[in-house]
Amino acid sequence: MNAPVGSVQGKPFVAAALLAPAPFTLTKRSRRLGIYASMVMFDAGAVLLGFLAANLLILDNPLASPGLKLAGLVLPVFSGIALNNRAYVLDALTDPVRGTMRAIMSLLAASALVLFMLYGLGLLREHHPAFIATAIGSGALLLVFARAIADTVSRRVLDDNPVSELMIVDGVPHVPSPGVITLHAEEAGIQPDMGDPIMLDRLGHLLRAVDKVTVACQPERRHDWTLALRGAAVAGEVRTDIDAMLRGNLRAAVNPDHIRPLSMVDLTLKRLLDLTIVIPALLFALPLLILVAIAIKFESSGPVLFVQQRLGHGNRLFRMYKFRSMRADRGDAAGTTSASRDDDRVTRVGRFIRATSIDELPQLFNVLIGNMSLVGPRPHALGSTASSKLFWDIDRNYWLRHACMPGLTGLAQVRGFRGATQHASDLENRLAADLEYVRDWSLWLDIAILFRTFGVVIHKNAF
Repeated sequence: MNAPVGSVQGKPFVAAALLAPAPFTLTKRSRRLGIYASMVMFDAGAVLLGFLAANLLILDNPLASPGLKLAGLVLPVFSGIALNNRAYVLDALTDPVRGTMRAIMSLLAASALVLFMLYGLGLLREHHPAFIATAIGSGALLLVFARAIADTVSRRVLDDNPVSELMIVDGVPHVPSPGVITLHAEEAGIQPDMGDPIMLDRLGHLLRAVDKVTVACQPERRHDWTLALRGAAVAGEVRTDIDAMLRGNLRAAVNPDHIRPLSMVDLTLKRLLDLTIVIPALLFALPLLILVAIAIKFESSGPVLFVQQRLGHGNRLFRMYKFRSMRADRGDAAGTTSASRDDDRVTRVGRFIRATSIDELPQLFNVLIGNMSLVGPRPHALGSTASSKLFWDIDRNYWLRHACMPGLTGLAQVRGFRGATQHASDLENRLAADLEYVRDWSLWLDIAILFRTFGVVIHKNAF
């Protein structure tokens, strides 16, 4: 459909209203999460019923002990394998047959693993293989039935298209596509201005509830739009008439097409890891947080916390918390001047907490809130510079780092790239590490970086 938008020059930005859900309604992304949760429960129920059916067919008692015990072993293994086997991702909705086969293969793998485990522990009984074979057969049939129900529910809840799609038209002719929202960039007051973080923040908020974006633009705008979409952490493509020619003109060091936003499953796993660690960490650190707050207040007047707008996930701005380490009347809200080794703005308490990275601990609350992660590219202030240039003026690929949630620590930090950015190379080294992290993200990489962080908490460049 074609969505009309009035001019926004001199007026509040209103384009996001086009894509914002009505009160008490859910976005397609939220509804998909509900479908995935239902699929997990349906699959687990199918597997459990398979073992109860085996109880009934072989032991004449659906609640017999062997089936319940074996189901207790197989179910958690099945759930883990199915999750890793991408049985609960978007293409499981768009291609139900593929999703069903992944679930069945996960059941086979889980059952085989449990049999090997029982055999290795000497607990395998004569009836176990035949019993599990019966349970697998029954469970597979029930999985097909459960996935058919999930597919029916999905089509009712999500219509024929499970994703929300947006077409941004930037100065080129375009014919609207059925089921796709069309937004004209000029009318909506948006553009891929890679030198304007406020504009990119607007674009990030506009695309927040969108699953897929296609931009139709002039060839000379392709690179900026590609950077804007990748940095906004949204799947998309940029179309021009001479796409093939332009691919050769992109920087060889980083191809924006290689930067992909994390899937919903990946984001969920990352969020679970964050919460598993940050909640007990906050409880453990609470006495230290209180002592530091008292010390800051005792030494100099002013607020305990330094709150600053930083660039975050999807190029959206958020408020980041730190312990105040400078005199309140000499703070740098825009972040235009990095602290130096002998910076007279820094208090005595501030110098200690900066050297030990204690000043960053309030960002645990950012992680708890959800606008930061424990691991990710460090968020930068709007005025951050290197060689007297704003970060994004040194390398436009800078915006790609925001395809991932900003972190309390990151790959750049554990490699020693921290402290003041006096030279362009200081930013380039960090950016290369950040983009490598976004491109190669895995849960194991996050865990490895967390362990390596303990070795760089106190660093020569932390001042």
